[in-house]
This record gives sequence, C-alpha cells and structure tokens, in this order.
Amino acid sequence: MFLDSDVSHTRTWRVQALAASGYSIAEIERILADEIFPVCGPNLLAVAGEWAGFDIAWLESCILARERVRSRWGRLFNLGRFAVHHFGEWQATKAELAAVRDEHDAAGRLI
Repeated sequence: MFLDSDVSHTRTWRVQALAASGYSIAEIERILADEIFPVCGPNLLAVAGEWAGFDIAWLESCILARERVRSRWGRLFNLGRFAVHHFGEWQATKAELAAVRDEHDAAGRLI
C-alpha cells in the first residue's frame, strides 16, 4: 500500500493473505502502523518512488534493524499510528477483510 502506483487492483490478493495470516485486524493495523509504515511510508513522498514492490528480505531487514534501535519515544510518537487510519486503501482493505472473516465465521470455519 506504500507504492507509487495504484494498489487497489491487488486488494483481493492482500485481503486473502491477511485473512489467512491468523492476525486480528487490530494486530494487522498495529503492524502496519508500527513496523511497515516507518520503513515504507517515506516512499509515498519520494519524487520517483518505488512502484513495482518492495523486496521482502530488504523489508524484513529494515524492520528488524529499526526495532533494535528504536527508542521509547520513537514508539510513543509514531506518525504511522495516525497516518494509516487515513489511508483510503487501508480502509477499503480492512472493510473487505472484515467481510471475508464474517463470511468464514458464518460458515463455521476457523480463520
């Protein structure tokens, strides 16, 4: 969701992957805000940002490195906690994810 391109066409894939993850929507939103946003968010401000996708090994490495050095204040004042709530694509993804999980719950399957 942090690419310099239209990511709405990958929403169905994203919803399916998130639904299968086992994380609650609240946990996913926390991961998005606290771990992914600080690393990938600046791409949205780049003049010629990444548009094809982030390398998963690079992303994991950056998140883990950031976690090792992040201060207490960095945890308290994280812009991602405010920003992700205003991402239209995250709101649409979250709504579809909730609907998919409700369908699965109604069918009696575990998510």
